[in-house]
Amino acid sequence: MTAAAHYSFRWVRSSSGADVAAVFNRENGLIHPAVCDWLRSLADAGDSPNTVRNYGLRVAGFMTWLPAQGLDWTRVRPSTLLHWKNHLSVTPKTTGTGSSDLRQPATVSAWLVALVEFYRWAALEDLVSEELVRLLTQEQFVRPGPRGGEHGRSRSVIAKPLRVRSVSVSKAPPWLSAEADRSALLSLPLRPRDRFLIHLLYFTGLRVGEALSLFRADLHLLPDNRSHGCRIKGPHLHTVRNQSANGARAKSLRVVPMSADLALSYQEALTERLMLVSEDRSPNVFVALEGPTAGQAWSYASGIDLFRRCSKRLGFYVRPHLLRHTRATIWLRGIEGDAVDLDVVRVLLGHRSLSSTLIYTHASDESLRSAVSNSSVSLAVSS
Repeated sequence: MTAAAHYSFRWVRSSSGADVAAVFNRENGLIHPAVCDWLRSLADAGDSPNTVRNYGLRVAGFMTWLPAQGLDWTRVRPSTLLHWKNHLSVTPKTTGTGSSDLRQPATVSAWLVALVEFYRWAALEDLVSEELVRLLTQEQFVRPGPRGGEHGRSRSVIAKPLRVRSVSVSKAPPWLSAEADRSALLSLPLRPRDRFLIHLLYFTGLRVGEALSLFRADLHLLPDNRSHGCRIKGPHLHTVRNQSANGARAKSLRVVPMSADLALSYQEALTERLMLVSEDRSPNVFVALEGPTAGQAWSYASGIDLFRRCSKRLGFYVRPHLLRHTRATIWLRGIEGDAVDLDVVRVLLGHRSLSSTLIYTHASDESLRSAVSNSSVSLAVSS
């Protein structure tokens, strides 16, 4: 029987100051060499820190589950992954708020895709047999069409038995629906850099990776920005594919307007930076302000740690993407003013298609009840 283990994921600071993804055994502190090498290969290939983190968490969960099955990770069979698929589907997950719920089919599918990708890499490294990967995947014919530019070629996809049937109606994403919670977050007493990051994510809907990959040259804060070589008037930022030292990157390219208050928040953060690290050479908007990495690009792990600390102080769970969901919902429902057109929100969020933006248009219970109540009042008056 394989010894019990509980694997966890964390970012570890290397001697060079860079964050390295690590999956380790919490009982003895030893890392899982194969998983760590795989995560490093993902980072080297240009995957974002968020992708590396999600893949690491999912494979760590599988490595924790395996010992109870009496199996070593190199000895798994396709039936093992089917068992894992069923385990994920019927086992409730505990959220940051303490509530439990079953994973959505798309989430289960994402866990399985990460695992298959890990074993695909392991086969290339001769750590498992190629036969295993052949059984976990299958060739799928790609039909030519608007999105099938491969002209009838085939590609390798996850095997049919491991796929998860998806539901047609998606669940509305969580957001800060209580005004008191939103006010509490924005009123937290934070240092200027941290306050600017939270305000930037909350008021613009940026992804955290896009924020951490911003260079100072990407922020144009003048009424007339022609001095920056930019014809767009007023404060705004550009999300571009910067080669950021912290590995963060922009998922989509776009221009995002900034309010005057947000521009002022950045100026306060910049004043703090100049005071603590003087004229550092980092082009990044967000940098470490203390310790041996002061003046270097702020790491993804440090940004996530800020949200952990904020959650503890607020008494409720808050994460970067929750702010993105909140901003999209506020725009579409007109909570802080007039409702914003769906296509405008799509552009602001950097979605390629409206289908991604539509998940925020789910009617609230209050809206449905109000509509019915108003109809009842109208009927009573007419009668």
